[in-house]
Amino acid sequence: MARAAPRRIPDYFLYGEARRGVPGRFVHVETIEARSARHHWRIDPHLHRCMHQMVIISQGRGIARAEGSVVEFQPPALIFAPAGTVHGYEFEPGTLGFVVSIAEELLADLARRETGIAGLFTAPQTLAIPGRAGSTAALMRLARAFAREHAAAGPAGALALEGWLCVLLAQALRVSQSLLRPADAALSRSRELVTRFRNLLESGFRSNRSIPDYARALQASEARLRNACLAAAGRPPVQLLHARLLLEAKRQLIYTALPVGEIAYTLGFRDPAYFTRFFTRRAGVSPRGYRSRGLQV
Repeated sequence: MARAAPRRIPDYFLYGEARRGVPGRFVHVETIEARSARHHWRIDPHLHRCMHQMVIISQGRGIARAEGSVVEFQPPALIFAPAGTVHGYEFEPGTLGFVVSIAEELLADLARRETGIAGLFTAPQTLAIPGRAGSTAALMRLARAFAREHAAAGPAGALALEGWLCVLLAQALRVSQSLLRPADAALSRSRELVTRFRNLLESGFRSNRSIPDYARALQASEARLRNACLAAAGRPPVQLLHARLLLEAKRQLIYTALPVGEIAYTLGFRDPAYFTRFFTRRAGVSPRGYRSRGLQV
């Protein structure tokens, strides 16, 4: 009997579109309705490997799924899905808002000018934002203007879109920061270092790099990296590394039919038995048991 091809996590350019290269300065905006309505307002779990997304919701309730979490939202809301995040949505029919897609390279360039931008996309998050605040109203006006510029595709359109994107992200940052208590300078520096550490983890977690290796790449001492992770993330660096490995293992178990041993090797484990012990200790169930439960991510 022929063996069924392994299932893979759907990896799209934009949802439902075949994966292709993402131009370095790519930015796209569309209404939620434009794509969701033809999929019965349900966006199944998928990822965009080199593209971040921000969803701005002005009307309509729903559910956001990202990396094992399920969050119910009501308007107005902001949702951030970093590149490579497995995410999906269920929107109430008639939901109004916009989906903004940003090339990883473009966002990295903007984040070099304003480090707070990177913080918005460090991890998936769904934010309930104040409905009557002037800052929220300004965000909605900017999103509508940005969408009109994208649809117009006029002369110097790429330049205009980047300008609108900068203003929109700046306003999203202001809105999100207004929800937080002011952080002191030391905690801000810790968060910045942890953000850089998480970015390195994304490219290196399969390669058996040690925490000292990461510290050297960050030009920080091991003690400084440890203290920053404890302050900003509540966990030491090695636990963040293990959490990233565990997350990827869960993705592969849920979304693919790859054998457990093959998953172990792709994650840098030389011994599948050790991988099984690693997974079971942290997930509370064996890899095969986790897969058989058919957990929703």
